[in-house]
Amino acid sequence: MKRIAIFALALIALYATKGHACEFCALHNGLGQYNNQGDFISLTYRATTASTIVTGGTVEPSTGEKLTINTAQFYYQHSFSDELKVMAVLPYIQKASSTNGETNDTSSGIGDPILMARYTFWGDPARQFAAVIVGVKLPVGAKKTGPDGAFSPDLVIGTGSTDPLIGAVYSHNIGNWNYSADALYKFSLKGYGDYQFGNMLNLGVNGYYHLHDNFNAGLGLAGEIMAADSDSGGTVADTGGSVFFANPTIQYTVNDFYAELSYQLPVYRNFTGTQLVVDNKLIVSVRYAF
Repeated sequence: MKRIAIFALALIALYATKGHACEFCALHNGLGQYNNQGDFISLTYRATTASTIVTGGTVEPSTGEKLTINTAQFYYQHSFSDELKVMAVLPYIQKASSTNGETNDTSSGIGDPILMARYTFWGDPARQFAAVIVGVKLPVGAKKTGPDGAFSPDLVIGTGSTDPLIGAVYSHNIGNWNYSADALYKFSLKGYGDYQFGNMLNLGVNGYYHLHDNFNAGLGLAGEIMAADSDSGGTVADTGGSVFFANPTIQYTVNDFYAELSYQLPVYRNFTGTQLVVDNKLIVSVRYAF
């Protein structure tokens, strides 16, 4: 059954900092994943670039630094009942840092997988519902070390930490419209080299409109609020802050197949100290329900 899609959680992602931490945890929940009540698989490709230097919310002159992150993410949902769903996420990540076009260092490999469960405690999942989400990010991804052999948070593939997740989502279908609001909080624990990424709150408000038999158009706002990182118990300078992205989307659906193209552009940002932050994200996803 065709439904107007939503972005239920958007992405869990932290941003590169100038000379310090960068964590892209790779969780993408486009394609109306929380509006789908059965089993499905999806594959998402996300291209992210970070080359803008900001102090607080003020853009600084470019230093030539750039971080590129390409992520391919496999996502599977199994439905135990109308109320209870479980999800598994596995990312493959490629990263490269460069200065003035010259590559400094690269990393690639399987990232940290995520397991989640969603329980609908109110409403009709086909029309209007509210649900709670619990999950965990597992320390499976490879450790990235720098030239000195120490853990490199800038090009991290796996954090080495087991991080609990908790959240909620609300969705409402009204005729050709769908509205949703969501929140997800990640408790970051100590990982490789006693490095601890800051806790993070993901927020989203989204709307979709059914344009035609096979097309939906969406527009939303995705927000990320990040606490400062710590290293061996001490706060890491120039980490933490908040950013909000405008999120226009176009979606094609036919029977149980979905394809989606989304673009995220920062519209507000306020970071602690001076940081290298994301310019934009381009996201392509496909999903098949069965």
